[in-house]
Amino acid sequence: MAAVQRLLSSAWLLHLLFLAALAAWIVLLDAPFPRPAIALLEAHSFEFLAIAGGMVAVLALLYRRANLALQAAAISLAISGIGVAPSPAHGVTAAAILLPINLLILTLLDDRGLLSRAGLWRCAALALQALLVLGLFRYQPDWLEALAATTFLPLGLADWSSLPEQGLLLAALAAASLLLWALLDPTPAHVGAFSALLTTTLGLELALARGGELVLPTLLGAVALFLLLVAVLQEAHRMAFRDGLTGLPNRRAMDSLTQGLSGSYAIAMTDVDHFKSFNDTHGHEVGDQVLRRVAASIGRVGAGGHPFRYGGEEFAVVFPGRTAEQVVEALETVRETIASTPFRLRGSDRPADDRHGSRKRGIKRGRQQTQITISIGVADSSTATDADAVVQAADQALYRAKKGGRNRLAQ
Repeated sequence: MAAVQRLLSSAWLLHLLFLAALAAWIVLLDAPFPRPAIALLEAHSFEFLAIAGGMVAVLALLYRRANLALQAAAISLAISGIGVAPSPAHGVTAAAILLPINLLILTLLDDRGLLSRAGLWRCAALALQALLVLGLFRYQPDWLEALAATTFLPLGLADWSSLPEQGLLLAALAAASLLLWALLDPTPAHVGAFSALLTTTLGLELALARGGELVLPTLLGAVALFLLLVAVLQEAHRMAFRDGLTGLPNRRAMDSLTQGLSGSYAIAMTDVDHFKSFNDTHGHEVGDQVLRRVAASIGRVGAGGHPFRYGGEEFAVVFPGRTAEQVVEALETVRETIASTPFRLRGSDRPADDRHGSRKRGIKRGRQQTQITISIGVADSSTATDADAVVQAADQALYRAKKGGRNRLAQ
């Protein structure tokens, strides 16, 4: 269970494993598919992709991820179009041009819900694209042939690929943009879109390289849909096990970790000093800023600690394989860092955006600032029978730290 939790909580790990397995399969497996399987996929590729894409879309909508649902629809339509095109080359040309654009735009746009005005416009855009492509297939297939025959890239950049140069360039630009976005903000949706684009582009490449065979693009389209499904599950996991305000794992995640602990371990409970009066004086918005500031510092705790938001203004850190004495230094470093860093209160005219706010801070000096401090209680498994008892002992130590004057650690 712990391994599954780590896979789902890591935005990159599961996708990298699947992409590595896919690359190994393409390189090492050169044997043809059984003829019955080939015939079945070629005859029912549209139904196969419709069912797979529909399942991903429904699950995404259940978790209010309309953009992921639309990405699944875009992949299903793009790969299915190869089977209904006058020739596979026509279908690949249309898919190679439209799919990177759709995946990139749907990743970068805010998710507003499928039935919102923005969501309905996005559905209409996909529908219009499908109608346009079908119209070209039926009435103007020569336009697609001319488009695919157009060359503008240097020979060394395009001669290795069977894709039309427009599709190759768009796929490269979209993949680079999605990779950069996923590295800067590694959410499941960003990483899933990048993985899905790589997989479907490979499927389109193999479709042309192998004489228009539909089996590989259909299978790789299904893999891309599966990677989007993984992104949906990771988003669901994040919603269930991560605190939305601070970004730290929540109490449910902590309970999941502590249930599997054995041997030596320590647990620290921390609390923001005078938080209620601070919140009442300055407002809940400023209180949220304080919690995010404290969470950022606790999130960098050393000694192998796993930080959590326990609830309200209380945080917890679990140290597997450590005693209380071994983690005191790391906890004191966190406490001292928070206490020594001034907290500048937002003015009523300061923009909510941090970048614009920092510019205004550079112009207007002398804003009111205050000090944030935390108290810490720590206990370990040497004097308790289970994790709940260790938490209670750490809570008692936290109470002693507060009673002793706050901004201190007690064992």
